[in-house]
Amino acid sequence: MLALSGVSSPAGAQNFEILDQQLDANRHGYTVIHVWGSHRQMGRALGEVFAADILDGMQEVRTELGDMYGTARTVIADTDWSARGITEEIAGVVEGVREVEPSADIDDADIMVLNTFGDWGYYGGCRSHQCWGSFVSGATRTLSTRRLDFGTPFQAVLHHVLVAFDPDDGSPRWVNLAWPGYVTVITGVNRYGTLVSLHDYGSSFQIVSGGLLRCVATRLVLCDVPPGLALDRHLAWAEGELASATFTTGTFINYYVPEGLGGVFTCTTAGSCNSARRPRSEYFGGEVLITTNSQTDGTSVPSGGEFMDDYYQQGKPKSLADHFQLMGTGGLHLLSLDYRGEQDMTMWFTGRGLSGRVEVEWSELFAGSPQPDGGNSDAGVADGSGPDGGADQPASDDGPDGGTTSDHAADSSESGADDGSASDRVADSDDDGGGCACATRSAYHPGHLLLLALALLTSRRRRKPRP
Repeated sequence: MLALSGVSSPAGAQNFEILDQQLDANRHGYTVIHVWGSHRQMGRALGEVFAADILDGMQEVRTELGDMYGTARTVIADTDWSARGITEEIAGVVEGVREVEPSADIDDADIMVLNTFGDWGYYGGCRSHQCWGSFVSGATRTLSTRRLDFGTPFQAVLHHVLVAFDPDDGSPRWVNLAWPGYVTVITGVNRYGTLVSLHDYGSSFQIVSGGLLRCVATRLVLCDVPPGLALDRHLAWAEGELASATFTTGTFINYYVPEGLGGVFTCTTAGSCNSARRPRSEYFGGEVLITTNSQTDGTSVPSGGEFMDDYYQQGKPKSLADHFQLMGTGGLHLLSLDYRGEQDMTMWFTGRGLSGRVEVEWSELFAGSPQPDGGNSDAGVADGSGPDGGADQPASDDGPDGGTTSDHAADSSESGADDGSASDRVADSDDDGGGCACATRSAYHPGHLLLLALALLTSRRRRKPRP
């Protein structure tokens, strides 16, 4: 077990404090950092602290995408980056890197490409689960866990970074678990206790001018919640935001609001998101949510989630320890959350290459804040409301994916699919599209979705019109 070590750095004008850091000679390991101020200042702090990591990561991406990299910059920059403060943070990251490395060949478009790995390079299975009500006890009101599972040849993602963002513009405080230079959301938690994350589902990539990248969408619904909005209205607000967007990459979006007030969105490539799948009374009394890479209407466990279903069948109450331990340590990263109230939470996380877990309290992450509390006070829950007991019709599942590069929709009913249970093994290279398939370097091409889309775009541009 690891705990906050109290490693600190001069904060003052830098707008940051390193709370904990354990890195080896290759800078593999983890960092816990608190940043504050304007969005640009927070981005600049991240650029200064992680300049070398960001430049190394950018070089890996450039090498992987090869001749398509220039087109990738143009395509990614032409998508929707309207989430509050995100472009300012990206500009700040560039400024921070250049402060440390004045000759660095890097600009905003480079950081955008780096931050959208979750769209163009994401492939594999993920597992998430949440419980509340009679499944928790004591001060705990909700337990939420997300395990990110996919293979990658990039060394940069072996430096796991937990960032506590403390904006000064009234937007909510939030925490992101990702990698150096990331301001999009892979796995994030806001002050209200909502855990937001992505799962592959129908995850082809399509170039859409002005389209919404899924890792920007998660940032939007995590951080743009209107001040003063009651907690039981957050899901409906997010539904409105996502229904009006056009997505570049198909996905599930977990919107795990505490105490059963959240749900799971199904978003389609070149389309929008349907109404969220909400907790159903037919499934564990409406006190459990489970997400894999397969569709369900919420009345039964989705394929690949049987081990989580078994866990809940074994009785109650549950604890943070068993919620976390159920998922093993075989994924790229894992985060569990014990929610007791707004800004009153415990988080445990680990990641590939780490030998133990890191335990943090929300109050510790923001203890050194030099500014008034960001965001609004306790959002509360409107009287007489609660989880929607119904469920919207799920998007149709086209069945087992054929494994082509054009559509890596995950469906764990495929032959060879991992059951998703806790395991420390690195999955083999079977391209099964589901479970915890963390493919090896020989089988895994992180840019396959983007490269295919770019190749099609280039082909169309070169095609001569018929006489």
